[in-house]
Amino acid sequence: MIRRIVRPFYKISFNRPIAKYYQWNTPRFLSSNDECHTANYLDSLGHKDTAVQEGMKNALKGVFGNNLTVENLKSIGSSGLEALSVSVQEQLKLEDPNTFTGTVHIEIPHHNFSFDLKMREGQNFMTCTSEGAGKELLGEYLECACGGNMSCSTCHIILDEESYSKLDPPCEAELDMLDFAFEPKCTSRLGCQITMCKELDGMTVTIPAGVNNMW
Repeated sequence: MIRRIVRPFYKISFNRPIAKYYQWNTPRFLSSNDECHTANYLDSLGHKDTAVQEGMKNALKGVFGNNLTVENLKSIGSSGLEALSVSVQEQLKLEDPNTFTGTVHIEIPHHNFSFDLKMREGQNFMTCTSEGAGKELLGEYLECACGGNMSCSTCHIILDEESYSKLDPPCEAELDMLDFAFEPKCTSRLGCQITMCKELDGMTVTIPAGVNNMW
C-alpha cells in the first residue's frame, strides 16, 4: 500500500516569486490605525479641519482606493495636498446652506435668448458651467478650455459697466488673454476670474457671439 503524505498547508514553503505575489495582491482592509495615521499626517501639514480632512481623503480614495495610507498622501506632495485642501474648502463653502446666493442675468443676443442664473458666493463662471443648473444653461456657451489657468479666452464674458467698476482691474495675464478674445469690449473679463459676491448680485453678463479657441 502506498501511503500518501500530506504536508500541512502552513508548512508548505512558497518560492520567492509566489510569496511576493501574495504579499502584493492580498486585499488589505483600511484599519482604524490607517485612519488615525492619515489624519495625524494631515494635521502635521496644517490641515486640521476634520471636514476638510474627510473631503481630501474621500477625493484621494477615488485615486488610491479605500486603502488610503500615509504613503499615498506623501506621494501627492505637500503642494498637491495644499491645492486639494483649497479645492475641498471651496466646495464645502458652496455646499454650506448659509452661503450667500446671488442672481446673474445672462444675455445671449445672437440667440435672442436670456435667463437668470443662481450663483453661490465664491463660485466663478467656470465652475458654474460644470455643476448645478449652470451646467445645463451656461455650459453650452462657455467652453473654459484651459481649466481656469488664464491661458485661453474661451470663457470670455462681457459685464455691465456698473458691475465691472466694482471689481479690481484684471491682471496682466488676464489682459493678455482678452487680447485674443472674440471681439473684446471695454468691460470684457474672463469668466474664470469673476466670482460671485454680494456686490455683484443682480449683475448682467453678455455672452459674445463667437469664441477664439487657441488652446
